[in-house]
Amino acid sequence: MFLLSQISSPPAGALENWILSAAAVLSVTVLVRKVFMSKPPADAQFVTKTEFHQEMKEVREKIEAGFLRLEEAVARLDERSKK
Repeated sequence: MFLLSQISSPPAGALENWILSAAAVLSVTVLVRKVFMSKPPADAQFVTKTEFHQEMKEVREKIEAGFLRLEEAVARLDERSKK
């Protein structure tokens, strides 16, 4: 007990400064780990190149079909306006 009484007490506010600094360091560490060390979900499904090209071909065909319908509609409208 005699040894503990010889230790001087820390100045006022010193403990709060250490706690605040430790909290800041820990929060930055957690943020860095969360942002930079995140793993992709385990159930992520990737598309092969052939599947991608097939899907793009289907989308292209749908767009072309829409343009053809639009051209036909404009042609019919043009014929009606000539009469």
